[in-house]
Amino acid sequence: FLPRLPADMAQEYLSELNEGLDSLPQLTQVPDGHHLRVFLWLRDAVDAFRQSSLPSLGKELHVNVHESLFPSDVLPKEEEKPDYGLDTASMKVLGAWWRATTSAEERSEWAVFDLHHYMAWGDQCSGAVEGFPAGRYACSDEVAKAEVLGRCSTWAQVYRNALEDECGAGLRLASAEFSAGTHHSIRHGCNDVDTLETMLVSQVDAARGADVELFWWSYKMPYGGAFRNAWSLKHLLYLLGVLPKPDEALFHCGDHVPPLGEPRDGSL
Repeated sequence: FLPRLPADMAQEYLSELNEGLDSLPQLTQVPDGHHLRVFLWLRDAVDAFRQSSLPSLGKELHVNVHESLFPSDVLPKEEEKPDYGLDTASMKVLGAWWRATTSAEERSEWAVFDLHHYMAWGDQCSGAVEGFPAGRYACSDEVAKAEVLGRCSTWAQVYRNALEDECGAGLRLASAEFSAGTHHSIRHGCNDVDTLETMLVSQVDAARGADVELFWWSYKMPYGGAFRNAWSLKHLLYLLGVLPKPDEALFHCGDHVPPLGEPRDGSL
């Protein structure tokens, strides 16, 4: 949706990003494309943070990016097309940009690379009440569920490996949006507590093993209706017996909440 950078500006920025890489074929070069405008904007934001007093005060900069930033034709070609989340092509380009934008010291201290990711959005990693073909497993099929979630939760290590291949070890990684949702459509997604707990635990265990920081979508969403079970951490923890109260709305649709000063007898 964004226009390309002017040709001279794009060429200057690409030269900066890919400087010295001709003799390092194992590293990925950032390709030309509309994404350069986003990269340049983010680079300037990183630089503004770098030049402020915030790093010296112990503050962190989390830079959130999304794989949909790239059209497929600009990415490195994969031998096989992997499922969403296990595709390293976009991760390699993002890692190449991150390597050129930050130093190793910054990446180990205050610069946190944050890849937006929902594990169940891919066709091969989703679960549905009715099972196949809406989802890769049915909510009640424990064997298929364990196999799919076990394979798909490896995304966290795939993510770390891809970024370390470009940036070296020691960088801080995050995925600052995740949930227990098993399908991109609430009409198909699993809502039973066993499946939601398995989704939560499999993702947390995988991220912990790969040293990837996680951040839940939202602690509470009392007006979320059918979304609450999988998307409200407060409500899920209630369903799991951790918290004593559910994530309930204070008001209901149509309730009248009198503003300050409104006569109590209804007169105007």
